[in-house]
Amino acid sequence: MRMGSRICRTDRGAAIVEFALILPLLSMMALGMLTAGIALDRKQDITNAAREAARFGATVAEHQCEPTSECDGLTWAQLVRSLAVQRSNGAVAEANVCVALVSGPGWAPVAVGSGHTTAGGLNPCYVDNSSDTDKRVQVAVTRSDKLEAVLFTMNLNLGSKATARFE
Repeated sequence: MRMGSRICRTDRGAAIVEFALILPLLSMMALGMLTAGIALDRKQDITNAAREAARFGATVAEHQCEPTSECDGLTWAQLVRSLAVQRSNGAVAEANVCVALVSGPGWAPVAVGSGHTTAGGLNPCYVDNSSDTDKRVQVAVTRSDKLEAVLFTMNLNLGSKATARFE
């Protein structure tokens, strides 16, 4: 009988020691999953913002903001960019959104005018490789984020591009 009680006494603290050994790993995994979920939510926000801004830009008349007083002092591209920022739920700033109304082949698109791009000059936001040479709206949204766990941090570059045919 004494022998059995000794065995119970020696095993009593094993569970606490095992838990203490596994706790840091569990906390790393939990924190990593939490921050990854937050990053995924932000990625979905910027993807939605880019898509909605491209759709909105495709329906705004090309010369609606000429003169700019017609659009509260904004050019066509700035008007579309402001909608992208609004629809991102605070995930991006205006500096991280590029909007352009482009035409030409997808391998070398050119902005329709300087008031129709936020990339400067007649530059497109990106090469879209579209087979459509008609006018189309390009919206590119970027954001940096971090994936954090207890022992490491990983920098993430979140981005989304959307192209819509100009109607």
